Amino acid sequence: MDRDLLPEEFQRFHDLIYRTAGIHYPAEKVSLLSNRIRKRLHATRTRSYTDYLALLQSPSGATEQQAFLDSVTTNETYFFRCQRHWAFFREWAQQRAQDPAARREGFRIWSAAASNGAEAYTIAIVLHQVLGPDFGGSRVEVLGTDLSAQILDEARAARYRPHATAQTPPPVLQQYFTKTASDQLQFDPRLAKVVRFQRHNLMDPLAAAPFDFVFLRNVMIYFDGPSKQRVLRHAFEVTKPGAYLVVGESESLMNVEQPFVYRKPSIFQKPARAAEPAGQARR
Repeated sequence: MDRDLLPEEFQRFHDLIYRTAGIHYPAEKVSLLSNRIRKRLHATRTRSYTDYLALLQSPSGATEQQAFLDSVTTNETYFFRCQRHWAFFREWAQQRAQDPAARREGFRIWSAAASNGAEAYTIAIVLHQVLGPDFGGSRVEVLGTDLSAQILDEARAARYRPHATAQTPPPVLQQYFTKTASDQLQFDPRLAKVVRFQRHNLMDPLAAAPFDFVFLRNVMIYFDGPSKQRVLRHAFEVTKPGAYLVVGESESLMNVEQPFVYRKPSIFQKPARAAEPAGQARR
């Protein structure tokens, strides 16, 4: 198969991806989606888009469904992406660390749409810098979730190509990474122990204890309004009162009905009291 999807074929795959993952592929992305699907046609030795769609929807297609979702949703990220967010997170962690009760309670952070784990491990680095060796005795739990099983395997391996650390300060690179024989960078396994990865579809509720801080960055750009609302409701359900939510800088929540309160550009907060108005400013 050497042609792009026809309009009716594109719509059928679009609808499948939207139903499954909430991701909206705009029509101008037909070549991108076609290229990704063609790779799966080759891997499964399927002759046509129609035959491949039938495979995905068949009882025997569960394994290929995961491979298909991996191929159309996988994106890489890098350490310390968007310095403004990390400065805010560091300040929040420092203030929380000054509260003995909060410090005893610990730190629970969710890296949603964790991709290759760079964000989750950056969280661990910042908390280690703020709290000190062994996190100052505080319990630290970082959960990284993603729809792609393949990218989560890469995250658990915690090995990165040099470009993933291009925004990482040299002293941090020296302290927390070791160069491997293949010139990759291995993240510190002692810090990696506080990070756990699991597969999760943001369209579904997350079964987890509530979090103190949530990173939900650079994934909602692929969602339409209803999908954004659904994802944000699910995030709201697993955040503590007063917890913060950070979204990507290019992700506007303008005109999205959601329960978080706007604090700063791309930074939101769950109301500390149930009586506080939820989400007056949606930016």
